[in-house]
Amino acid sequence: MHSHVIRNVLDEAELAQVRALIQRSRFVGGSESAAGAAEQVKTNEQLQYAVQGDAQKIGELLFRALGRSREFHRRALPLEISVPLINRYRVGMKYGPHYDRAFIVGANDRQIRTDLSATLFVSPPEDYEGGELCLPEDGGDRCMKLAAGDLFIYPSCMLHSVSTVTRGVRLAIVFWVQSMVRDHEQRDLISNLDAVIGSLAERMPGSTEVRELSGAVNSLTRMWGERG
Repeated sequence: MHSHVIRNVLDEAELAQVRALIQRSRFVGGSESAAGAAEQVKTNEQLQYAVQGDAQKIGELLFRALGRSREFHRRALPLEISVPLINRYRVGMKYGPHYDRAFIVGANDRQIRTDLSATLFVSPPEDYEGGELCLPEDGGDRCMKLAAGDLFIYPSCMLHSVSTVTRGVRLAIVFWVQSMVRDHEQRDLISNLDAVIGSLAERMPGSTEVRELSGAVNSLTRMWGERG
């Protein structure tokens, strides 16, 4: 499994900003952002901004938050990030099992490859029942319902679903990442080695071992990485 939970991507002040921007806009049917078979299983809503510039404000806020998250960069090795969408699930809404599109709109209307899918939870888990993000794992399902501000990233090629909301409202920001390293095994190896190096550097600052391991990780990233 190449999925990861990244805690506290948005802080309380940023969540309040996002909620305020959402409050003054309206939601419309979300099926237009799905394609093919996914359209038949999607019953959620998508934010339609009432004030010009609000979409850019949320995008900038998100990108700033991602930019300071060392864990997001370690796990995703992002090359491009899509335009974020804000989804709402009210009682009775769900998104059945589906696969994400291979390409989606990124910055400046460029098409980017969807290596990783990302859900950033905006609603606190106590605000709703149901609405878990579920992915198959070892013959069963791994279902995620994270704290507001937490991020879940996973390979876009994985079948996934959102269970029916039975109480309250579920809000989330979703986006997609084109990684510098498209192979999930290779990306995870680089990420895990980088985490080990960080731990060693704290215990052995300036050591030859840390320097040599850092060089090896850079060589792997250079060998497997791509720029557009």
